[in-house]
Formats: sequence, structure tokens, C-alpha cells
Amino acid sequence: MPSTPSERQCSNCGRPMRVLDLSGHYQRPVQVDTCAHCCLAWFDGTESVRLAGPGIAELVREIHGAMQADGEHAHAVSLARVQTCPVCEAALKSAANQTRFGRTTHLECPNGHGYYQTYILYLAEKGFVRPLAWSDIRSMLAQGKEMFCASCGCPLPARPLEACPACQSAIGIIDPTRLASAIMRDDAIAPATAPTMQQHKCQACGGALDVTRDIHCPHCHAPVLRSDTGTAAGAAAEALAARAVNRPAPATPHHAMANAAQERRAQRLRTFEYRLAFGVAGAAILAGVFAWYRQPSERQDWTPQEAALTSYDAHFRPPIMECDPDSPVRREARVRQLIVVPGVPGPGPLNATFGAVRAAHIRAVALRKHWESSGAYELLAEQENNPYATARSMPEGMFRRGEVMRVVELAAFCLPVNVISPPLLAEDGFHVIQVVEAR
Repeated sequence: MPSTPSERQCSNCGRPMRVLDLSGHYQRPVQVDTCAHCCLAWFDGTESVRLAGPGIAELVREIHGAMQADGEHAHAVSLARVQTCPVCEAALKSAANQTRFGRTTHLECPNGHGYYQTYILYLAEKGFVRPLAWSDIRSMLAQGKEMFCASCGCPLPARPLEACPACQSAIGIIDPTRLASAIMRDDAIAPATAPTMQQHKCQACGGALDVTRDIHCPHCHAPVLRSDTGTAAGAAAEALAARAVNRPAPATPHHAMANAAQERRAQRLRTFEYRLAFGVAGAAILAGVFAWYRQPSERQDWTPQEAALTSYDAHFRPPIMECDPDSPVRREARVRQLIVVPGVPGPGPLNATFGAVRAAHIRAVALRKHWESSGAYELLAEQENNPYATARSMPEGMFRRGEVMRVVELAAFCLPVNVISPPLLAEDGFHVIQVVEAR
């Protein structure tokens, strides 16, 4: 596994760290900084999760080699002794992770540069440890070793524990069996071989053929030659023999007759249901046609009917307008307005279809929004207005109550100054009104 000296220094011992080139997902390399003297690994950002299976195995072998080196493992430290980030030298903070193998901790940079993790905690995160047993404790005591938490360095009592009493990290010991399976390649297992089977190929393209079924090649559609069908009879006989082994016993004549009668009854029932459904549908169609031609005077004329604009007032009722509570009682007012006419403008009260009135209402709503956003009243007045509007519909100058239409009077003596009203339906179209002056 290639490794190069790193520009970063270990935050614990101050020695230069080494960069390991490991295999990542999608064949992208991942570079991890390690300190074999202190048994520490520094992961930048998401380097730990970007490691693929071969990369994790390479890192585990590196950890195994560092811990087996003479005198090196004695310098393994806990996370509590690491204080600063190797990139920005900021104080590290502790973070906990919950994996399917238990709870592990690491020290991460508050600026997001990465995090420190000990070799032992990395192995615990990947599931290469097992719970501490009495046999492990007696073996360690016989060798004169002390037990301490790899996360916080807290001394542990000589008894099995599930978690550290100080930091609640999972307590375990390295499992040699699982670790060996990750660092060693098992070449003794022979690769699985596919079962042998008799195959036939096309004489034209060489594609695989099923001589028991194919008369033409499924790849090039060439006919199967006699040389290809030389063994077809034997293959077909083998297939028939294989099916005959699992074939059920033939039914007795009595059972065969009963099954045939049941199938005939089911077929007759399905035929009756189809005929009944078609008969009901045909009767309904005939009844509708008869009723249509029987009462021609009562048929509704489907052509669009025009009506007075004021008859659609219930469909296009404007929202309740709130009058200005701070304004005194108005005696005169002056407004400016736009009139959206459904259909073709004309003198007097207008008639239109419901579709035309609805289209005019949609156009009036869009026109009001444009007026509020741009304020270009003169430009909009040239596009939308009723040239046949009277003085009651579009008054000029100041006017009093009773001199104009009801909708114009309602907006003029209720709305605050410079506020634009919603579209109001009158006998000559939709009025969009703005109060300019009131007194």
C-alpha cells in the first residue's frame, strides 16, 4: 500500500504524519493521514465513509502492522490527550456516533476540517471487536497490562463492562478471528464452478441453441441444420423423461367426466353473463334515444345563451371592501378607472355568455395586478376601456352620491385614497377603480 510523508503533524507527539492512498468508491483514491507512533488516524470530511471494501481492508492491515510493531503499540493514546486540529490548530470537540456495532466517539474540528480517531475506536466502529469477557481480563492481568478506555482514557475495573463509566463508550477487545479474516486473503477456497451442461451452437453465428425447441436461431434467425438436430431426439427424450417423473397420475374416467361437466357449466355461465351485460347496455342506449326523440320540445338548446351582465353578479361577487375608518364622511370624490368589457363593446347594458364574462374577469384581475405593480395607468387605459361609457359609468372630475353607478359610488366613497379596488361587475363590464381625491 503506497504511503507518503504528510505536511501535517500529529497533535499529540508533534511528529510528521503519513498519508495512506486507499481505495474508495467508484475507483476514486482516498488519502488518510495516520500517526503510527500514537495509533491515530485523521479523516478529512467524509473520507471514512468514502472508503470502499478494499480500502477498509488496507487500512485495517496498516493498523494491524502498526500495533504489532515492536514498541509502537505502547505509545497508543486515548482521544482525551489529543487537543488541537492539525489543520487550523483549533480546540477539538467530542462527538459520538451510534453504529450497528455500538457507540463510538471521535474528536472533530469545529471548523469542519475533519476528525481524529484512534486505531482501536476505528476497529470498534467497523465491528472488529467483541465484548470483554473474564478470560480476556485474566489474560491481560497475567501479562501485566492495564485496562483503560480508548475514548477518554479512564481506567477500567477488572471486570466485564458494557460501557465506560466516564464517557459511556462501548467497551470491547479486538477480535483476532474477525481481524484476521480482514487482513488475510483466503486463497485456499477454490472458486465455484458452474454445473456442466450440454450446449449446442448455431452453425451460422455460433449462438446458443435449445435443440429441443428451436427450429430457427434466436440470434440470427437462421434455420437449424440437420447436423444441429443430430442429438435433438436424445435431448427431447431426456426432457420428456424428466417431465414424466413429476407428472401426476392420470385421472379416473369418473373424475374426468365430472371435470368436463364442471368446465361446461362454467363456460355457459360466463356466456350468459356476457350476453346479459350487452343486453342491459343496449337497452339503456335504446331507452335514451327513444326519450330524446319522444320529447323534442323539452330538449335543452346547447348553444351558448347570452344574458345581461348584472345577472352574473352572484358568480363574480367581489370580496368585502373595508372602508377607511380614519376618513371623514365624504361628500365628493374623484376617481380614475379601467373597464374590461366581455366580448364586443357597445352602448347601453351589455349581454354576454358566461364563458365570455369569466374570461373578462380573469383579464380584469391580471390588469389590476399589472396596474398595482407598474402604475402605468395611461398605457393600460389605451388598451382596456369602453368607448361607449357614459358619465354615470366613467365620470370626469368630482361627483356626489347618486350621480354615478352603484359600483363606482361604492368604491369612491369607501376605499382609501390611491387604493385600487378589485374587479366590480356592472352593466357595461368589470370596473377597476382607484380613488384619486376625496373631500
